[in-house]
Amino acid sequence: MSVSSVPVIIKKYANRRLYDTDLSAYITLENLMDMVKQDRAFVILDARTGDDITRGVLAQVMLEEETRGRAMLPVAFLRQLIRCYGDSMQGEVSDYLERMMTEFMDRSPGGVTPDGLDGLGQENAAVVRQAMSLFTSLYAVERTGNRTVENLLQEIMDLRQQVAALQARLDDEGRDGTPGT
Repeated sequence: MSVSSVPVIIKKYANRRLYDTDLSAYITLENLMDMVKQDRAFVILDARTGDDITRGVLAQVMLEEETRGRAMLPVAFLRQLIRCYGDSMQGEVSDYLERMMTEFMDRSPGGVTPDGLDGLGQENAAVVRQAMSLFTSLYAVERTGNRTVENLLQEIMDLRQQVAALQARLDDEGRDGTPGT
């Protein structure tokens, strides 16, 4: 739950400066990162057009962190993610990643901790590996020219069944407080 349910309006000007309308002050990307960590709701608008550019600026925050030696995203994952842009599964990938991060953060008391990954369990990690291998296999099929609609639909259905089985296990685990079997 957000500290503030009413989002703060941040305006981004042509000179790349960010203006926090709540504080009436210019802020930095580091300030935005702090706001995210504090779970403060905000929206970033282009000062000239009024367009919502929150997603792009947040991606910029991540890029800054990645280039400062605090890399978190593996290159293989980034490549797989880029392959999904423009694909018919782009929306599903976005929803899937959001659900997985929410689940991860909910299972990690106090946020992401080194042993928080262990708490996910080997079964969850296996499902994530399977999902990533699906993206890799889709790319391989596409490159070899053997991509058929039937093959893709079957792989999607298999992945959906695996995700549903995992969700059912997680739901069972949440009900009785014991790990699913």
